[in-house]
Amino acid sequence: MSSHLMTFEAEAFYNLDTIKSFGITDRYNGKMHGWQEKFKEISLKYNLFTIKANAALSVLGMLVQFVAFGYCLFRLWTRDITYGTMTLFLQQRSSLSAAFHQMASLIPGFLSSSVSARRIREIMELPREEDAKGHEWEEMCGEGEWKVPLWTAGGLEVRMENVEFSYVQGKKVIGQSQFRACPGEIVALVGPSGEGKTTMVRLILGLIRPEAGKVFLIKSGERQIEAGVHTRQLFAYVPQGNTILTGTIAENMRMVREDATDGEIIEALKTACAWEFVEKLPKGIHSSVGEKGRGLSEGQAQRIAIARAVLRECPVLLLDEATSALDVATERRVLKNLISRDSGRTCIVTTHRPSVLSMCRRVYRVMDTKITELSEDEAGQMAMDF
Repeated sequence: MSSHLMTFEAEAFYNLDTIKSFGITDRYNGKMHGWQEKFKEISLKYNLFTIKANAALSVLGMLVQFVAFGYCLFRLWTRDITYGTMTLFLQQRSSLSAAFHQMASLIPGFLSSSVSARRIREIMELPREEDAKGHEWEEMCGEGEWKVPLWTAGGLEVRMENVEFSYVQGKKVIGQSQFRACPGEIVALVGPSGEGKTTMVRLILGLIRPEAGKVFLIKSGERQIEAGVHTRQLFAYVPQGNTILTGTIAENMRMVREDATDGEIIEALKTACAWEFVEKLPKGIHSSVGEKGRGLSEGQAQRIAIARAVLRECPVLLLDEATSALDVATERRVLKNLISRDSGRTCIVTTHRPSVLSMCRRVYRVMDTKITELSEDEAGQMAMDF
């Protein structure tokens, strides 16, 4: 119950502006009081049980003492034992009584431990991520660490063949679909919300595995390796939403590269068109930002997130609605900078913006479980229909 209460409090504080703007503060206060009442009720039951258990075992311990003392008096009266034996027996009785008191103190700890153990068991029973390393992996990386330079030279092609995937059995999100993104290209994924664009990004990252078909990377048109755990460091990923952490801008940037110099950070910020506002801050890249980028606008936070991905210097860049808060002119500048910075980089974007489509080498529509490549005319018409 305490974990549910803390989760509610954290979410309420994080969305405080939204709660205030809708004028639903009283409703959330009521919900908070409800959770607190439930927590109080459970705490009272727990404490009452503990008190009763302690009292019962204490009474039992006292009864043991009285019975033992009465038994010793009776045996002494009948001359079956001596005073020395009686003294020894009563000493052992005290040890037994102390054991009952210790048992009473163990009960609350046992109850708390059982709840904690159940939560740990739930975590341990979560499905484990498979860590398969195919033949191509063994050949290219051997027994050492992943050698990114072996793959980055010349760029990487991302390909999906006959891929099928569903979150719920019998309800496909993606079915029998093809996809291709080559080095030096910007490839767009478009379609209505909830049709599977983010699912495609997760498949490419190897966060989820297809039920059928395969997702793989191709180097120089020949060698290929299936997308999975060990290919993720080949991707720079900018997800939907605000991903800025508490700390300085430099600390946020060095999340992905601890050895990055200030100069490299500034260059990445320039590529993402973020340096123009960062340099105006009192301490530049060493200026602090709050949790979830408090103190920055949504567009500024997005540009810093893109700059962080650029600093990673990976051959494949994934932008999942990562430019949604930018104006059209800034968005186009950012995309042009990304390609001009590294002509061999593969850039995959999910978007609803027509300004992006005109810059893309290929456009795929994700709809009704199908991934369909659009012709130039179809992509142009879609841009006009936005």
